[in-house]
Amino acid sequence: MIVDGTIIFGRLRLYNLRESREFSWTGGLSMTKLSAYAVVLDANVWVAERLLQSSIGNALIYALSGAKASIGLPEVVEREVNRVLPEMAERAVSLIGRETALLRQLSGHKLLFTGPTTLAIKEGMEERWKQLAGLIVRVPFSHEQAQSALDRIIASVPPCGSNNEQFRDCCIWLAALALAEDREVHLVTQDAAFYEGRKPSQGLARALQDELELKSRRVHIHPTVRDFLTSLGSTAAVVDEAEIGDAIIQSVTPHAREIAAEKGKFALGAPVSKPKIKGFATPKSALVAVSFEVAFAMEGIEEDGDGPLTLTARLSLEGACSYDPRSHAVTDVEIRSWSKSIDNSRFTTGTVSPSARELQQYSPERMRVIT
Repeated sequence: MIVDGTIIFGRLRLYNLRESREFSWTGGLSMTKLSAYAVVLDANVWVAERLLQSSIGNALIYALSGAKASIGLPEVVEREVNRVLPEMAERAVSLIGRETALLRQLSGHKLLFTGPTTLAIKEGMEERWKQLAGLIVRVPFSHEQAQSALDRIIASVPPCGSNNEQFRDCCIWLAALALAEDREVHLVTQDAAFYEGRKPSQGLARALQDELELKSRRVHIHPTVRDFLTSLGSTAAVVDEAEIGDAIIQSVTPHAREIAAEKGKFALGAPVSKPKIKGFATPKSALVAVSFEVAFAMEGIEEDGDGPLTLTARLSLEGACSYDPRSHAVTDVEIRSWSKSIDNSRFTTGTVSPSARELQQYSPERMRVIT
């Protein structure tokens, strides 16, 4: 029932959308307070999905952009992610070094591999956070948050327990509660401390359910991003990668034809494969920035002393565009770099137009030799 712009609930059910477990409260919520939802990801989720650069991460970005939703980012989570991922990168470099030594010993060849420096990794992560800025709502770590977390630890209130201090988890829960003042919140975590009986199948811990009931706030919990996306069902924006790819090809073909025809040598052929696309959020509401790679076949004829020589070649383009998941519109298509390789029975050659970012990527400060 609606009275003076307020939804009055006799009994409002809140579901763990994965297990369809419910709990309830009585009370009211102002319609003006209801807004798009927010998703809070635990640090382990950010790490596992590589700052949302995985396929599941991209799916989440599309869904949130289409729904005009946001990602709640507690400061304690961001700081942990910024510590853990560089450490993982350094371990990966060490592993490559060990495996390189094995190959060198077995082959008797001198082997050198290159990889990003610590500076390059740091800059790459900073750039990724900037790319996601259009989705992120940061929740600063405050003195009040610290005091409340300490109170929970002393009282053994979930997500803490007896002999189970969980200061970081307390801060994450408090951040979720703060966001839930004016929107629904979805918490994605596999941390057992948040679940009843420490089992995800049992849903949110009963004490946390009671807290939500008391505060009249709505927080859903999901073990994984995949579970969260499944819970959205038909409300998630549909991402038609084939449609995006077709629009990109249509937009870049005229420029690709000009590049191919330089010096009158090649005719542009068909795309050799589907475009590779990746998405990230933009500061513009409901838009996704899409980076893409697309390759075309090329063919030409060259005269030499032995007669006409058929040349087969490949033109690869990289660029970016904007995509609206609701209208399926692709706009602002930009080619940022291209490469052209020529193959025949006698030689292979190539021409490259790298972007400024690629030139910076291979600078001495950002690349190291791994031996």
